Amino acid sequence: MPPPRLHTATCPHRRPLSCQRAAHARLFTTTTPFQQPSIGPESPNYIHVPRAPQPDAYYSPHINGILPTPRSIFPQHNKTAPEEKTSEFYFAATTPSPSPSTLGRPKPKDPSTRRFVEWKSKNAEHRRRNLRESLVELRERKAKTDSRLEARIAAKQRDREQRMNAPTPADEKYTAPSILQSSLPSRTGLQDPDRTARIERRRANYLAHDAMKKTERRNALHTLYMNAREFIVTEEKLNEAVEKAFDPYSEQFNNESRRGLNVWNLGYPETVKEHLERANKGEEGRAVERLSGFSGVTDERMRRIGEELTGGKM
Repeated sequence: MPPPRLHTATCPHRRPLSCQRAAHARLFTTTTPFQQPSIGPESPNYIHVPRAPQPDAYYSPHINGILPTPRSIFPQHNKTAPEEKTSEFYFAATTPSPSPSTLGRPKPKDPSTRRFVEWKSKNAEHRRRNLRESLVELRERKAKTDSRLEARIAAKQRDREQRMNAPTPADEKYTAPSILQSSLPSRTGLQDPDRTARIERRRANYLAHDAMKKTERRNALHTLYMNAREFIVTEEKLNEAVEKAFDPYSEQFNNESRRGLNVWNLGYPETVKEHLERANKGEEGRAVERLSGFSGVTDERMRRIGEELTGGKM
């Protein structure tokens, strides 16, 4: 049998062993006591500030970039697009079935190659089925969405018409200031007695302006046709024009009486300053122009009359 246990606590003249050990405990230790984590002075929590008992404001994080606008599968400009993209003709063009030549190919003898070919054909069949089912479901979803949108728009329009045509409430009528009935705003809009005449006048102005534009286009086309005879459209005409413009023995540069009319021989064009000086001289220094009479003006008038009679530029 085990020896009996001695209960030292019942002995009045002896102290417990734990009390004896606590009395002879060391007065120093190497273990760091538990402390709160130190907060530096640069932290906003260095000085404790009481906060109001309210939840923090949540904000949506900023996301860089812009998502592109999803492309419409069934365009609005084509009313038959949903029917076309769910028809058998469209399915046959986008997801064609395997051709007989493909199905008639002999299967490879290698098991791994055969499994690979079967896996590819299975994935192709899954893609064809997924595309067809997705187009059909998207068409149904679009039809439901359009119907809901149209119903919502129609309801808003009906509510607006009811509110616009509703009579004035009794409380507004009895509390409104005294205003003449003729001064109240009309629900039918402003009266416009000259509306018909103004519309006819604008229509006549539009037709006259349109006729003038057609005449200008016709004249421009005729002018282009008349000037087309001088266009350089072949290499032979280009060589001929170059030889004529740069021929040093021709009289277009210089002749016995005056300077030639070649563009390379006329010098610089008149500047704005020279134009103003000639205009400000008045009658001085314009003896030749004064003695020449109205021949220049008459020639210009005759040219315009000829153009009006012939219906084209001259």
